[in-house]
Amino acid sequence: MLIAIDIGNSRIKAGKFIDNKLTEFHSFKDITDILSFLMSNPKDNVAISSVVPDKTKIISEEVFKINGKSPFIITKDVKTNLTLDYKTPETLGLDRLCSAEGAYFLFKNSEEYKNYNESVYILSIDFGTATTINIIKYPGKFIGGLIAPGLEMMFDSLKQKTAQLPLLSISDFVSTIGKDTKSSIASGVVTSVVGMIEKTFNDLINAGTRRDSSLQNVVVYLTGGNAKKIIPYLSFDLVYEEGLVLDGVNALWELNKLTI
Repeated sequence: MLIAIDIGNSRIKAGKFIDNKLTEFHSFKDITDILSFLMSNPKDNVAISSVVPDKTKIISEEVFKINGKSPFIITKDVKTNLTLDYKTPETLGLDRLCSAEGAYFLFKNSEEYKNYNESVYILSIDFGTATTINIIKYPGKFIGGLIAPGLEMMFDSLKQKTAQLPLLSISDFVSTIGKDTKSSIASGVVTSVVGMIEKTFNDLINAGTRRDSSLQNVVVYLTGGNAKKIIPYLSFDLVYEEGLVLDGVNALWELNKLTI
């Protein structure tokens, strides 16, 4: 059994894996909450992906106190299931790597996997503090992606950088054409995010060929706190996986555990 942890900028997510299946998922605001969860699972191995080094240190030390073993901490030197076709792999965020690894793992273990050929693209889209799109070209080549401000960051920026615009949220979105200032702001933010995703999807659709014309040659996995709010506005089939990054942490643990 494995406890996988994803330490992000705003939240700490954790999940329990049994036989490579995510059986529990938790999202914590405070370190004390994740420590309580770890203490309730004292015998399990622990693997961590983090973009917040200070929190990584605290949690790692507590893991050692609880079970006497240091956690497996994913670094930029970790052995990966994906080949990185990326000019600066040393700058690739571990959250993006794990998101991509998770999408690749889920795709390879899906019922639909056998229906696709070498022209398929796999997208992992994470709606976190930033919105990230990661692109994998079958059979396992990470070819790059996109990074944009997250929804809250976009709304916050408009409020902070202007004198008179109000602070809004995605719940203020009504339609593409705003009929007042509030709805125009909400439309501008939501439509820009949806448009970015749709363009990426359509560009990849046009780049590939399909063995079966009824199948998309782009398989999309979404995760993150705002994913469910955006899904209704997307025009293609997709898979929502709240523990996508944790799936990637688990996949990297499985690949590296014998060398630890």
